[in-house]
Amino acid sequence: MFGLPKFGDGIALHRLERFYQTHRIDRAGLARRSIAVTGTNGKGSTARFMTSVIEAAGLKVGCFTSPHLFDVRERFTLGDTPIAKEDFDRLAEIVLAFNRSLPEGDRMGGFEFLFLTAILWFQETKPDAIVWEAGIGGRYDPVRTVRASVSVLTSIDLEHTELLGGTEELIAYDKVDALAPGGCVILSPSIPEPLAHRIAAFAGLAGRATLPALASRRVTGIVNTHKGARFNYGFSAVAPAADQPVRLKLPGTHQVHNAITALRAAEIWLGFKPEENAERHFAMLAALGRTRWPGRLEKVSTSPDLWIDVGHTPRALDAVTRTFLDVSPRDRTLVVFGVSSSKEVAAISEIVASRFDHFILTRASRSGADTGLFEAIFRQHAQDVTLAPDTASAAIMARERAQRDGLSVVALGGLFLAAEIQRAWEGGDPREIDFL
Repeated sequence: MFGLPKFGDGIALHRLERFYQTHRIDRAGLARRSIAVTGTNGKGSTARFMTSVIEAAGLKVGCFTSPHLFDVRERFTLGDTPIAKEDFDRLAEIVLAFNRSLPEGDRMGGFEFLFLTAILWFQETKPDAIVWEAGIGGRYDPVRTVRASVSVLTSIDLEHTELLGGTEELIAYDKVDALAPGGCVILSPSIPEPLAHRIAAFAGLAGRATLPALASRRVTGIVNTHKGARFNYGFSAVAPAADQPVRLKLPGTHQVHNAITALRAAEIWLGFKPEENAERHFAMLAALGRTRWPGRLEKVSTSPDLWIDVGHTPRALDAVTRTFLDVSPRDRTLVVFGVSSSKEVAAISEIVASRFDHFILTRASRSGADTGLFEAIFRQHAQDVTLAPDTASAAIMARERAQRDGLSVVALGGLFLAAEIQRAWEGGDPREIDFL
């Protein structure tokens, strides 16, 4: 994208600080308006839930997320509206000009470029709040430079261990460092309690507070349907009969955790106490139910049904496959599967292969692992395994099979696979998608 590598030359923090100075970024205003979202899985969903909830409180909210499915402008929004193409092109050129001014060997990468474009756009549009999804980790991530006083930790899994550390504990500590000293990090229920205790101790050394999203709160009755998840939400000090029903458009217990974590972070950032304003509290709960987030176990087509999910870690695929079996019977599901070669191919394949019966194995044109690396795993679990040379062929095969046998199709294995299958299903060329 724009001729930039995925990663820049070394850690970018010094370049970001120079950009802020040369472009007169309002650092105090940026910090005051910012909330950071970190974690292995669930960051984008949580960021979108938080955007909806803060908007329901009457504020204008900017949101920066990654990755995108089809258009890079998906990453920059005010509410649900993405940045205009002319604004993106204009601001991108400012950032690229800055990059050209840097000495050889100290140039930026793709995520850094997009982050600085967002910085300029939000400086111009002046939203009341800005929700930032971190890229990798937190300690060395560009999002650390916004100095957010509230952050979220959505989940922890082994990822980017060469940079973040070889244990979940070290990775968690890295992500906590996206938060400014003296701030508060909200811990998702997805964080195991023993790890949460360790995170609290580490955070306290920098004067940071930790708050479990469910502290004094209660979530019961989680049910997944093809329309999304529903659950009851209330306060521990109040009788369960007073719990409020909440419906999400996104299915999965993991999405329930993302939603309530986002809600709690928004309350802390707003300084809002639900017991003091029931009307606003109900409006914020309702906003959770309006939130959409493309590519997160999303039904993108019907007759026959096509679902896609961008999960790309073993833990993410475990959650997604369990959830999908709540909405589609195992014997009525056809899985189109492919995984990026840089991911945990064997572990991800083992989870998916053990959960379903019918498979089409393929590879995405971008970074897809050869099917030979995981075909044997699927054949150990299932007899109905077909190979497709590319995602365009896989989409055609899956549609024909689904129409003939009355199956639902789900594309699993990661962002590139999901986006390419959807594009091919709609008649487009998967190779034309502009991934970063």
